[in-house]
Amino acid sequence: MCNRVDNEGLSLQEVSRALAAEIVEGNYYTAKEVNAFERPAIPIVLEHDGRKITHGTWGIEQDIPKDKPGKGINLKAENSWSFYKKVQHNRCVVPVTGFYDWMHVTNPGKKTPIKVKHRMHWKDADQFYIGAYYDVWDNKEIGFGLVTTGSNELMSIVHNSKLRMPLCMDARMADRFLNDQSIEEFTFPQYDPKLIAVNLEPSKIPQSLF
Repeated sequence: MCNRVDNEGLSLQEVSRALAAEIVEGNYYTAKEVNAFERPAIPIVLEHDGRKITHGTWGIEQDIPKDKPGKGINLKAENSWSFYKKVQHNRCVVPVTGFYDWMHVTNPGKKTPIKVKHRMHWKDADQFYIGAYYDVWDNKEIGFGLVTTGSNELMSIVHNSKLRMPLCMDARMADRFLNDQSIEEFTFPQYDPKLIAVNLEPSKIPQSLF
């Protein structure tokens, strides 16, 4: 599942312009590889007394059990009306320049597969948006979880162990998501994001599939 994103080189001015959002803070954390398990506070766009760019902590739960470190990092769109009913209308988007996932390749003679790292980015654009739900914690901080859907053709190849992908959107769709349009509008196959995959570890498999 998606637990690494790239937001290095992100233009918050472009995000502000594209989504008509106010930048309310400074010194946002950006990095080539942002690790969800480190619970980073990164730029998000949300509707809360107006549309704002602020920071949110990756992981919708304030307290994550040590035996379930991935809890709340990714939220299935299909569970919006059950597990996430309380927050399904708390929409935010996470602006990124890319995200990472791992292809599982059979390792002859061994039970554990080879994991091949890939980076996904938007075709013909420097940045895009991942849909998320957020919650406001007791300490007034904001936590978010990325919303996922079934994988499209590309991500079925890359993320072949889970067959899932995050809700990836251009600015037009991100605006609709923030306006609380039905979640089905953003899930595959209703919406198919224009993603490109780059194999970052080509030596692990005979040749790239892309």
